Parts: sequence; structure tokens; C-alpha cells
Amino acid sequence: MIDRAEVMSVRQRLKHAWVSFFARYGRLTPIQVKAIPKVLDGASVVLASPTASGKTEAVIAPVAERFVAEGWGDLAVLYVVPTRALANDTLARIQGPLADMGITAALKHGDRPYLPKKLPGLLITTPESLDSLICRRPGAFATLRTVILDEIHLLDCTYRGDQLRVLLPRLRELGPSQGFSVHLLSATLADPQGIAQRYAHNAKVITVAGQRSIDYCLVGSLREVHALARQKGWRKLLCFCNMRESVETVAGELAQLWRPYPVVAHHGSLSREVRDEAETVMREAGVAVCVATSTLEIGVDIGDIDLIVLGEVPWSISALLQRIGRGNRRDDVIRVAALAASEAERGLLTAMFELAKSGALPAQRYQPNLSVVVQQVFSCLYQHLEGMTGGALEALVAPLCSQDEARLIIEHLRRQEWVEWAAGRWYASTRLRDMGERGLIHSNIPDSKRYRVVDVDSGAEIGTVMGVSDDVFALARRTWRVVSIAGDMIRARQFKGKASAPLFKKHRGAGAFHRYLPPELKARQDDLGTSDDALSR
Repeated sequence: MIDRAEVMSVRQRLKHAWVSFFARYGRLTPIQVKAIPKVLDGASVVLASPTASGKTEAVIAPVAERFVAEGWGDLAVLYVVPTRALANDTLARIQGPLADMGITAALKHGDRPYLPKKLPGLLITTPESLDSLICRRPGAFATLRTVILDEIHLLDCTYRGDQLRVLLPRLRELGPSQGFSVHLLSATLADPQGIAQRYAHNAKVITVAGQRSIDYCLVGSLREVHALARQKGWRKLLCFCNMRESVETVAGELAQLWRPYPVVAHHGSLSREVRDEAETVMREAGVAVCVATSTLEIGVDIGDIDLIVLGEVPWSISALLQRIGRGNRRDDVIRVAALAASEAERGLLTAMFELAKSGALPAQRYQPNLSVVVQQVFSCLYQHLEGMTGGALEALVAPLCSQDEARLIIEHLRRQEWVEWAAGRWYASTRLRDMGERGLIHSNIPDSKRYRVVDVDSGAEIGTVMGVSDDVFALARRTWRVVSIAGDMIRARQFKGKASAPLFKKHRGAGAFHRYLPPELKARQDDLGTSDDALSR
């Protein structure tokens, strides 16, 4: 039960932000009541509360209040998210209230790579784009006052999270003398204290219970899902798969069952236009189904969902909670149908659901990813073309490795002619500077040969694939026949008939810069697991 006096106290302190952020609701959620005073007082916080509990506003509203009351200027707030889709959705959600308060907001990520000369007050970005900005516009952070890391569980314990662990101290070197606060947000945290230690040493951990109850059933086929939805009158379904190939296959099957209602696909190999169209269909159509990878696990507004369908067993309990948390946001009960292909899967899913219902999340063992040491050495030396001392470079990567490991890695890079030692300082070699000029040092996400798929009739780009094993393939819930392949482009035309999904871009947990490690460290570095589309930047 929320204390009315506490709400009134918060309202009085939000002299500038209350009307813009909360007037239309007239109330606060428990996490907002707990967090807003701490943020207003300048503390760093870790917020862990259920999906749709108002965590974004719990941080953004008091940050905006301080922005106006304390006269912050230029780029004062960084909002870092794991995916482009969440970046876009977050901007749409907060841009209006911020504009009401005279604060500008903008995006920088793979789809929006450029910033205006006049920097916004708040910038929403990804770890990779932040790395690039630090190298290319280091002076932009002189007025930085707050960094917000959203959906931190998708980054922590991965090479992208480790990249952020090094980027934060680099930002502190560029920021104002008084430093900046760091706020971490997530719906699913097994070890909030451990995460606080990795990203914000003095952060106050604020948790709110109140997980919604889970009503789940196990089914043996998509036809059963269709029958169940018709019986219950459920009109909007969101189906999750682990792999992009599975999304295309499942979407094709559901399209046959749900005709004439729309069935759309959403994953990281589809173009932004196709993903945007899928989101619009889900928001506006009366009856619709979306099949997605983890691109829709977080944040993106697609309206209220009647039933979550798990087309495959999720990677983890955390992933399961994120996926089912997207459903029935207006109700206290989450409805889920999970596809079990065997008795073993039925047993596994039952155990996962029962553990999720208990609220006990298994903690993930943290192990630094050494590929990030290489990537950050490259990035820092490219930023500091005037060179860096050995001590400074070793201190930079100290959160991820020992001094001996850092020296072993740097010396190996010297032998490979990536870095140079002269007059007591380390420098980027010509080879490394050329790599930096091409923008190839900021992302540790492994890449592979990709092809853009373009509809020859409309000229629209449909998505990207690693290649096709046949002349006919499925993409964006449609079937295509290859017309021609030239360079990185597949020109294709829609085709009537069935087809298998092509291969999509894969990601390895070790990170793209793993190959630059000394052989002895390569052998010791575990192949850390990360989900496929959670890495889309």
C-alpha cells in the first residue's frame, strides 16, 4: 500500500516535472515512490521491479527535475540501452514530457549514426555508439551529470556489459570534476548488489516485489494455440522464438492458421522499416499475431497482449520472465502457452515456470570477457593518438584482467603490429588508426558476410541474411525467389509457395576481438553465452 503522505512529498519535490510526467496518471507506483527521492538527492540507484512498473519515469522524472532546477546544460544525461528498438521506443516515450520542460532528447545508434552539432540535453544510445562518440567527440561529455543503464541484465555478464564497465571510467575522465551519478534499471535481477558493484560502486539498491501471477499451459502444436485463443476470445498474441530462422518458420505456420488476420515477424535481421511496420500492426490491428526473437523482450510498445506464446524453450529463467512479462500488462495475471516438443521439454518448461512463479532467480556467475581488453585498448589508443603510458592503459582494463594479463595482451598486440611503444608511451599503429577511421573498433559484436535482401518490384529493403541455401527462401513472413546476387545485395521477388528460412547472422559469446588475444589466453577464455538478438545494435 502506497503512503499518501509519501506521494505528496514526492509531488512537492517535483516542482517542474510532476505535470509533464505524472499529471495524466495522478498517482505514483511503488518503485517511483521509493526511487524518486533518492535520485533527487543525487544518489546512484539500482532499480529492480516488475515489468511495466514505471522504472523509466522513476529515474527520468527526477533527473529532468534536477536538469531544470540546477540549470544543467548541453549533454547532461546519457541513456544507454541494449537495442535500437528499445532506444527508439524510449525516445517516443519520454521526448514529449522532456520537451514540455525545455529539455531536448535525441538518438544515436546504428540506424541513427549522426548527431547534430548542437548536442541534446539527453542522448539515448547503445554501448557501441557510445564508444564511437567517446573517441570522436570526447568534449561532448564535459557537462555530463547522469548515466542511465536500462535493461542492464541483458548486458551484464556479456562482453557488451564489460565494455560498459570500461566506458564508464573513460567518461569520468572526460566529465565534470564533480562526476556523475549512475542509475541501473531491470525487471529481472538475481544479484542486484553484484551488479551495483560492477557499474556503480555506491549505488543504493531499490527493489519492489509484486510479481504478477503466471497462468501457463503446455501445448503440443501451434494448432492447439490457435484453438485455445479462439476458445478464450484472445485477439492479440506475441510468440517468442530463440532463433531468427525459427521466427520465419513459426510465422509461416501461424499465418495459415490465422488467415485472414495479420501475422508479422520481428527480428534483428529485418530492416528497420519492416520492424516498424510489424510494431504498428500490433498496436493498431484489432486481431494480430507477432512472432519475434528477443528484439521484443524489452520496452517496445506494441499494445496490450492477450497471450504470450513460447515457441521454443527460453535460454534462461531471466529470458522467460522478460518474455512473459510483455503480456496482459493491464491484468494481475500473465497468460502463457508454451510449446513442448517432447516429454523432456515438458519437464524442463514445468520446472522453469514453477521456479519463475516462486520468484527465486538463479544467480549467473560473472566472468570478465578478455576480448573486451583488446577492444578497449584499440579504442583508447585511437582516442588518445598522443599516446598513453603503460600504467594508464593497464589501469583502464584493470576491472577485467590482472596486470600480468594486461601486459601479456598489450605485448602480443605489439608483436602483431597493432600497437607501438615509443618514448615511454603506447601508440596506435598506422594499421590500427586505419581500422579506427573505418569505424571498426567500437563494436565487439562478431560479424559475418551478410546480404541485403531487396524487393525488385518495390525497391524496399526487406532485411539481411547470411546467404540462402536455395533460390527460394522465407523472410518477413513472405516467400521470395532470388532474381540476382551482386556484391552484398540479393535482389528477390515475392513467390507463391512454401520455403525454408535462410541463415541469419550469428553471434558468439567470446566477442569479435577474441581472435586478437594471445594463444594462451584464448585457450583459458570460456565461450560466454549471449542471446542472439539481444546483441542487435
